[in-house]
Parts: sequence; structure tokens; C-alpha cells
Amino acid sequence: MAEGDRRAHAATFEACYEQHRQRVYRLCLRYSGGKRGFAEDVTHDVFLKLWEHLPRLSTHEDIGAWLYRVTANVAVSAIRREKSLLRRMLGAAREPERQADLSAEAQLAEHEQARAALAVLSTLPGQQRIALCMKLLDGKSQREVAEALSVSEGYVSKLIARAEAHLRAHGWEVDDAK
Repeated sequence: MAEGDRRAHAATFEACYEQHRQRVYRLCLRYSGGKRGFAEDVTHDVFLKLWEHLPRLSTHEDIGAWLYRVTANVAVSAIRREKSLLRRMLGAAREPERQADLSAEAQLAEHEQARAALAVLSTLPGQQRIALCMKLLDGKSQREVAEALSVSEGYVSKLIARAEAHLRAHGWEVDDAK
């Protein structure tokens, strides 16, 4: 790569990083259940992939959508490699600004409820957990989840149905109405 091309590549990468790093990190936090180390590692891996693929990405391709798919895939792979499946998804799903508006009692109640939910969520296989998060927390359609995970829509339906059945069997309502 010529020096001018390297500079242009680095400048484009830096702009993408600045524009998308917080979103990617928040997705990683959500997928990991609030585990910061996991989120930092996956975010790093996602941007390494961007660095590698940026020259091949079309100028018309939506970088945000590409990063979303890559983030989901890298997170699924990392979860598969991880031995411990304990996740704090519910706590990670709450925006920090909203958390600050709650009273101490309300924060404690939410924390306890999240802790109870985590015990159930931690037993879901990684791909079911990611698909469920994408659908319920990110508001993605089955088609979008399927594209992000590189699986069929039918398989996404099966993953989500199994995850929801598991949660219901443990006393949790799954309300995906937005």
C-alpha cells in the first residue's frame, strides 16, 4: 500500500472508530451481560476486523450495519470460547442516564431483579442469548438477526423460541412488544 493510501486508510479508520466505538462497546456490554473486560476485548477485535476489511468494503456499504453484524458474530464466537456463561444482561441494558434518575431503593430493587434474571439467562446457550438480545433489546427483525449471525431466519426463529420457552419455564415473561 502506498504512503498516501495508508494515510487515507488510517484517516477513514479513525473516523469510523470515533463514530461507532461507543455503539459497538454498548452492544458488547449488552451481549456480555455488562462484563467490561469482555466488552473491551470484543470491541477491540471488531475494530481489528474493520481495519483488515476496510479496503475491501464498498463505499456504498453501511459501515454501521457491517459493524453490527461483525460485533454479533465476534461476541457469539467469544461466548462459545468462554467457560463461564454468567451474564448481567439486564443491568447492562439500562442506559446510565436512566439509572441515575432512579432512587436508591429503586436501583436496589432493579439490581435484585436483574440478579435473579441473570441466573436464568446464564443458562441459555450463547447463540440463543445473542439472538434474544438482538430481538428484544436492539429491536432487530428476524431477518436482521439472521443476517448478523449468518444463519437462516428459520434457525433464528428456533433460537428465539427456545430462549423464550426457557425463560418462561423459569417464571419470566417475555414481552417483545415495543
